[in-house]
Amino acid sequence: MFDKLFKRKTSEVKRDPAKTDFCYYPFFQVLLSADGKYMPCSHHDNFITENGKEITTAKHTIEDAWNSEYMQTLRNNFKNNIRSKGCNQCWKEQALGLQPMRYDSYGYNIPETQVQHPQSPMRVEINASNVCNLRCRICGPHASSRWIKEGKELYGMDGEIHFNMTAENQAIIRTWVPQFTQIGFFGGEPLMSDENIELMRYCVKTGHAKHISLLINTNTTICSDEIISLFQQFKNVFLNFSIDDIGERFEYQRSGGVWKEVVENLKRYTGVGGYTGDDQIQCKICCSVTAMNIYYFPEYFDFMNEHFEGLPVFWNLVYSPPELSIQVLPQPVKNLIAERLRTKVHTTYEIEERRTKTIENLIAYLNGTNEMTLTDFFKHIERHDKFRLENFAETFPEFYAVLEKYVG
Repeated sequence: MFDKLFKRKTSEVKRDPAKTDFCYYPFFQVLLSADGKYMPCSHHDNFITENGKEITTAKHTIEDAWNSEYMQTLRNNFKNNIRSKGCNQCWKEQALGLQPMRYDSYGYNIPETQVQHPQSPMRVEINASNVCNLRCRICGPHASSRWIKEGKELYGMDGEIHFNMTAENQAIIRTWVPQFTQIGFFGGEPLMSDENIELMRYCVKTGHAKHISLLINTNTTICSDEIISLFQQFKNVFLNFSIDDIGERFEYQRSGGVWKEVVENLKRYTGVGGYTGDDQIQCKICCSVTAMNIYYFPEYFDFMNEHFEGLPVFWNLVYSPPELSIQVLPQPVKNLIAERLRTKVHTTYEIEERRTKTIENLIAYLNGTNEMTLTDFFKHIERHDKFRLENFAETFPEFYAVLEKYVG
């Protein structure tokens, strides 16, 4: 009797993200990272530890991570309105007046009973491996196998291929499937993973796909009849395409990608999906905003408006590597970009804060400070240009002409 009363009362608790530092993520999800470790969420600064040491897929299961002392401490801190250091990215965005990622956790409608008694996760975020077919400028060997040689030669990074969906993790995740409301597939490139495809097949075969939505970030280089057929059997699919620029600039920033092929795949996916909450497969662009591409947003949006009318763009601010942050730009350049964003970016849909950061949100972050400078940006760019036999000035001539006078 008491238990029923407790459940009724706790389910009625209402939280307001603007009035508290509370975040739901640690109470309903756990993340399997591309480099064989575990995290509470993708924005968290730290990996999950046990006795002060990071736990890995080589020695620990995803269930170990979910039940770890680290996660229990994080949950207790949120219950007691204590800020954990690992959540610094959210606090930084919040201090700038932006809506941090923890706000998104409120959109999952997690019952208070899950906060009080988080027996098993309702959501997992799976980076099955770091196997990828691209070598994006914003990435590294931790999330792309194609980065391993470059990371080792330029920075002495240890790099290896991680296959994180071990037999143990696959078995555990399957036992959690009946409770899942969502599975997130990230990478590496998630649609290259046989383990991800097998998990989707399992969900369909057991009938659980009907109550599970998928969240997938793909580099848009892979598309097949089976993948589309599997998507169509889930409750919803939120399909995010990682496209930061167009044409040669896209190929420079996401090395290995062929722009024409990406456009054709995007047409195919959007042909079976749509752009609204009424569509079973909901498509949008996930654009990583860096000092390389922000100047070209007007041209980027003109292309999307012409070829994919109504397709929304979500903006993901890049913090690492810090040399590529938009905050490294000199203030006069920031002022010029702010003016271009305000006057030249036109969309066929409304940019609203509940869906992505607005133009003014971007400008607010742009005008923030960074420990790096434009000199650091060009040193970073030139280091990788030399290794890749590429040339920033030739690929981004208009923006380079703007920056040239500020290069020390």
